[in-house]
Amino acid sequence: MQLTELPLNRVIQRMTVFFIGAFAFCCVAVAAYEVIWVMPAKRCLEHGGWWDSSERVCATPIFLPDLTHRPLGSPKLTPLAR
Repeated sequence: MQLTELPLNRVIQRMTVFFIGAFAFCCVAVAAYEVIWVMPAKRCLEHGGWWDSSERVCATPIFLPDLTHRPLGSPKLTPLAR
């Protein structure tokens, strides 16, 4: 065994551990992204909600005639029509 072979083997082992660690970190990061951001948005959209990505909130749409208590298709009231 030559003297120059020993340090190179240590470098190769360290680089192997580094790349395996970097790969494992990237896998965990992708899994966390899926669980924290993508899956809640998919669940919200599947049941008919509105997903707000900036606030990460699933909102329920409200039908406007239910909110205003006017019949569907009625004309809008303007200030001049009163």
